[in-house]
Amino acid sequence: MQTRRIRREAFGELVTMIDGEDGGPARVTARGELDIASSAAFGIELARLIGERGPDVVIDVSGLIFCDARGLAALVAADELARSQGGTVTLTGPRPQMAKILRLTGLDRRFAPARTPVR
Repeated sequence: MQTRRIRREAFGELVTMIDGEDGGPARVTARGELDIASSAAFGIELARLIGERGPDVVIDVSGLIFCDARGLAALVAADELARSQGGTVTLTGPRPQMAKILRLTGLDRRFAPARTPVR
């Protein structure tokens, strides 16, 4: 499992852990803040992962404490890339605030988040 710190500062960070070398979809665990300061690097990581391991990616978002519009845009861009290659991005474990944001934006239908993280 690879762990990468996308951003670290006094008020928060985004840490991703990448797993999935077992032949199944790549699994990403994101924790911290997915926002304007971290979304570009996160999107680059997801694009790299899709290019290297295939278009199916499962992202455990249960550890995200904050996600702004740029964070959502990074998730949508990754899903568009995955779909263009015949795959999908699946979100698991959204906290109530994240689930509400997905519902209000209509992205809950796109990502169909599960209630618990996929192991």
